[in-house]
Amino acid sequence: MTTVGEDVKYVTVPGLQADAAWHWAAEAGNLVFTSGAVPHDESGDIGEDLSAGAQADRAFANLERALQAAGSSMDRIVKITGYLTDPESLPEIRTVRDKWIPNRPPSTFVYVAGLVDPRMLIEFEAIAVKS
Repeated sequence: MTTVGEDVKYVTVPGLQADAAWHWAAEAGNLVFTSGAVPHDESGDIGEDLSAGAQADRAFANLERALQAAGSSMDRIVKITGYLTDPESLPEIRTVRDKWIPNRPPSTFVYVAGLVDPRMLIEFEAIAVKS
């Protein structure tokens, strides 16, 4: 954990890409802010030909790791934003989202032309309250 100011700490997240050029989560007071959770493994690999649902499942597992490392959890999310590259995949992604976040906090889905890796179909960022 890196302290940035009196009330801001960047969080190291076990199980997520350790050599990333950013932090996966930050604590600010009683809130946790996450970077975009993407469907990669610990080494940063996304793999080939994963469906949007499979990618969403992996991204939510990564989001859960980030929230837990910062002292929160999926059921403490107060706002979530999803970025997706394929509008047709929204029903499949919503089904996965509802499995991981059944309390349905405020959310926004944004269609984008692409993400940082062209294999990625989905990315999620969240704001949560610490436990």
